Amino acid sequence: WYQRRVRGVLNYYTNYYYKSNLRMSMATEEEEGASALFRAFDRNKDGRLSFEDLRQGFRKSGFEITNEDLKELVERFDQDGDGALNFSEMLSVMAVLQKSNSDKSEIMKVFSVMDKNGNKRISKFELQHAMALYCDTHFTDKEIDDIMVKVDFDNDGFISFNEFARCIHLFKK
Repeated sequence: WYQRRVRGVLNYYTNYYYKSNLRMSMATEEEEGASALFRAFDRNKDGRLSFEDLRQGFRKSGFEITNEDLKELVERFDQDGDGALNFSEMLSVMAVLQKSNSDKSEIMKVFSVMDKNGNKRISKFELQHAMALYCDTHFTDKEIDDIMVKVDFDNDGFISFNEFARCIHLFKK
């Protein structure tokens, strides 16, 4: 029941993030930068980024990604099914990564609106107030407690930005 109501608040984020055909239009300079990055990742210069090319490239770029997430990334964006990413497929990956950074900024804006006192965490009272405002529904203390149990992963009685962002990402999947 609470997921349906919380989705009303988070609906903006759930509609676009995980669409498989996401590709932002890139300016010429951005495409040139993407091309340079692709060439840097392509260790054997075969025009394809293997799992190992991607793993090493992301690591050298300081972008931490687990092998499991990387495997999922390749499976999701490998349109021709060859087990590697060509330049066009890598552009789609880069568009999602750029969108992810933009989304983090948007999530921070929503979090800041809910964090009325600005202490970088959302209290039970602030959550109840935000839910009433954005869902146009009054939640009982029990309902708010149930939401807090599901979202407050470290059980400190507050929702941190990381917990809030994690919750949003769970709703996107």
